Amino acid sequence: MTHPNFDFVQARQNMIENQLRPAEVSHVKLIEIMRVLPREYCVLNNQKEMAYSDINISLFDQRYLSEPRVLARLVQLANIEAKQKILVIGAGTGYLSAIISLMGAEVYALEENEKLSVIGKKFCNEYASDVQWCDGILQDGYPKNKFYDAIIIDGCIKEISKKLIDQLNKNGHIITVLKKDGDIGRAVTAKKTDEGIVIQKSFYAALPYLPEFMK
Repeated sequence: MTHPNFDFVQARQNMIENQLRPAEVSHVKLIEIMRVLPREYCVLNNQKEMAYSDINISLFDQRYLSEPRVLARLVQLANIEAKQKILVIGAGTGYLSAIISLMGAEVYALEENEKLSVIGKKFCNEYASDVQWCDGILQDGYPKNKFYDAIIIDGCIKEISKKLIDQLNKNGHIITVLKKDGDIGRAVTAKKTDEGIVIQKSFYAALPYLPEFMK
């Protein structure tokens, strides 16, 4: 139960100053969006006071709301520009998709978990109504609306499939966290080039595996 005097505005400010800035998140528009976007509506009712904590918050069926610091760094890594066509895989409760839409991109939010989708659709309708919600299998991507400038997978996976690579435009890229068994998760950019896919490793990131990619 949320304490009636809990200050979510201050919690968002603390998230910016104590999590994002020390992690070198410097994208001005991204910071301003996260300063006002109410992340507390993307968790369960009894989790609202935890919404801005530096943890991955467990939701349903081994799915999580990614911690703010990692999520912001992934968005910054994606180098999103206005009007780009972006597919978010594992859209969950809508927070990441809303951020990217408010940055001016054309966002397709893909989710297969019905319980998460109910929350995500409501959140995006309220705070980022341009998000186009898509119901479907996460591993399949959303080829109906290919080709994408970027695909962002919100969660950890073991490998990037050719099926997803084929949905990128000529110079598109995939942003996600890769982790082999026994290793530490690493944020990566997988760029599509004329010579094939080039994977560039970035920061270490502790995100849970997306169970839909473990089937």
